[in-house]
Amino acid sequence: MDTVNKAGITIDNVSFSFDDKKVLDNVSLVLNETPTIILGPSGCGKTTLLRLIAGLLQPQSGAIHFDKRFGGEHRVSFVFQEPRLLPYLSVLENITLPSRKHIPQEELHQKAQRLLTLTGLENEARRYPGELSGGQSQRVSIVRAFCYPAPLVLMDEPFQSLDLLLRFALLETLKTLLAAENRFLVAVTHDPREAVMLGKRILVLGKNGCIAFDTAAENRDPAALEREILRGLTSEQ
Repeated sequence: MDTVNKAGITIDNVSFSFDDKKVLDNVSLVLNETPTIILGPSGCGKTTLLRLIAGLLQPQSGAIHFDKRFGGEHRVSFVFQEPRLLPYLSVLENITLPSRKHIPQEELHQKAQRLLTLTGLENEARRYPGELSGGQSQRVSIVRAFCYPAPLVLMDEPFQSLDLLLRFALLETLKTLLAAENRFLVAVTHDPREAVMLGKRILVLGKNGCIAFDTAAENRDPAALEREILRGLTSEQ
C-alpha cells in the first residue's frame, strides 16, 4: 500500500451548483491516503464531490488534478448505491464486461475467477442477478470494480440499503480486495462505524463542502474516533 499512499488527488478551489443551489463552494483538498472515507449530512455535497472526481460532473470553477499514477486515460471504477448488474448476463459476465477491451480474455477470466474465490462467490459465477440476494449482488458489483484495471476506486454509499450484518460482511470483503489489489479508494458513507472500520483518513464535510472534521484514523481508539466524527457531523447539522 505504500506506493499507493504517495499518490494524490488535488481538489483546487472547486465550486459546483445545481441551478441556483450552491453545493460546493471553493473546496480545496488533497486526498493522498487510502482508503479515504467522506461523511457528512445530507446535502453537504459529498456525492457531488465523488462524481466530480470520477469525471461524471465537471467543476464550474476550479480544477481537479491527479497524480501521475492515475495518468493517461484516468480510468475509474465506480460502485454506486445499487448494484447495477445487467439481468441477462451471468455473474461472471457482469464482472468481466467492462474490462474486455483492456485485459486479454484468458487473463481476464483468470482474474475474475480469482476475485470470485477471494470473496466467496466462486459458486455463483454462472448464476444470474435475479437469483442473487441483495448482499451477493452488491458483492458482485464490488468485485466488478476491482476487476476493471483502474487505479482509482470510488464508492457512493454502497452498503446503505443493507442490514447491519450484511454491511459488516461486505466491509470485510472490501478490505480483503484492498489487501489483494493495489488501488486508491475514496468512499462516501453516512455511517461513522463504517468509516472507522475502513478509513485510513476520514473527512466530515459541512455546508457547501467545508471541512468540519479531518483526521488520520490509524492508531486511534475506534470508540473515541467515532465520538469525534459524530461531533463533527452534529456541529454541521
